[in-house]
Formats: sequence, structure tokens, C-alpha cells
Amino acid sequence: MKTIIKIVVALVVIVGCFNAGRAIMSEYRFEDAVHEALLFDPRMTDKEIVQMVMKTAGDYNVPIDPKDIAIRQQGPDVTVNMSYTQNVVVIPGVFEKEWTFTPSASTRLLVGKRREPS
Repeated sequence: MKTIIKIVVALVVIVGCFNAGRAIMSEYRFEDAVHEALLFDPRMTDKEIVQMVMKTAGDYNVPIDPKDIAIRQQGPDVTVNMSYTQNVVVIPGVFEKEWTFTPSASTRLLVGKRREPS
């Protein structure tokens, strides 16, 4: 009987770790995709950056609101801070948690300036 309980507890811990890890990896993939898009076109206007983040969020099933995207330029550095909350099912049918993720991406303009908004 002790062995069965130990196996059940181990399985619950493994499932919980797997589901939490999957949510975290999804956030990292989204953050990496936004960073990659900034690297390939760092001169985007703020409006274009928000559109790119929203498109990328749709590709990665990330529930983000445009008002939760903050863009800041300081010197040659462009930083995009994002925030979203997602319900993560850690242990199916037993434990769910609302997690707030705060990915960010940045790049540096090496030459020139950002495009002016049109």
C-alpha cells in the first residue's frame, strides 16, 4: 500500500512539474519570437511594434491586450515590456492557478533612427 501511495504522489508531482514547465516554455517561446522580430526590423514605429506583438501573440495563443504592451526607447535601445495573465492547469481537476507573465524584448539600433509614425 505504501508503494502505491508513493507512486501516486510521484505521478502527481511529475504531472504538476510538466504542466508548469509547459506554461513557462510557452512564455519563453513567445518572448523569443518577439525579440527575433525586433532584431530583424528594429526601426519599427510603436504602432508597428504593437501590431507585431499582437500577431505573434495570436501565433502562440497568448492572451495579451494591446494596452499591456509598453514600448520605451532610451538612446539606441528599444525595449518592449509585455504583461498577460493566463490560467495554468497544474494538476488537472485539482489545482489551477492564474499566472501573470511579464516577458520583455529589447534591441539596439546600430545606425540611424526609428521610422517616424505615418
